[in-house]
Amino acid sequence: MTILKLLNIGAEAKISVDDGIVTKDRIPKGYREGALDIKIRKARTKKEAKLLERAKVAGVMVPNILGMRDFSIQMDFVDGMRVKDIVDDSNMKKICADIGLSIAKLHNASIIHGDLTTSNMILSSDKVYFIDFGLGQVSSKVEDKATDLHLLEEAIESTHYELAEDALKLIFKSYLKNCNDGKNVMARLSEIRLRGRYVVRGSDLI
Repeated sequence: MTILKLLNIGAEAKISVDDGIVTKDRIPKGYREGALDIKIRKARTKKEAKLLERAKVAGVMVPNILGMRDFSIQMDFVDGMRVKDIVDDSNMKKICADIGLSIAKLHNASIIHGDLTTSNMILSSDKVYFIDFGLGQVSSKVEDKATDLHLLEEAIESTHYELAEDALKLIFKSYLKNCNDGKNVMARLSEIRLRGRYVVRGSDLI
């Protein structure tokens, strides 16, 4: 007998797992007109599936897509722990280097994740997997790549404040080493910080 387990219910989708298969179902929005809601959910589901496939081709560790319907994506279950829950002084160096490399691969392939947090990264078999591309897009713009990094900065500052300075230094070092236009992206990131009239710890380390 198989047991369907609900993993998460968010604003946009519910995620469940059954026999090693994860299903992400986009939730109907009652405030949208019916036909429009269907159109939007279909488009976003299709876009996310394409981003996952594109990320895989780029060499980023992501769940394998097993199938797709109008409003849902079926994927392999990545058995591991969220980076948010396990990163510490003992494993930070490798994990952060892997994160920086993976983001560089995404950006080299013109993929903007859109929600780079350690909750959307899973450590499995000593590899960092990226999940939840629901807010992602295809873009080669330096501004979009820098914004992607800025969101990650904010997430790390709020979630891992004790490790933030060292973690950001390691991530950015790896990113710069592997991203084709990394210097331009980091320069734009500095501009984005100034727009907010504050400087995130670690910002002057590169």
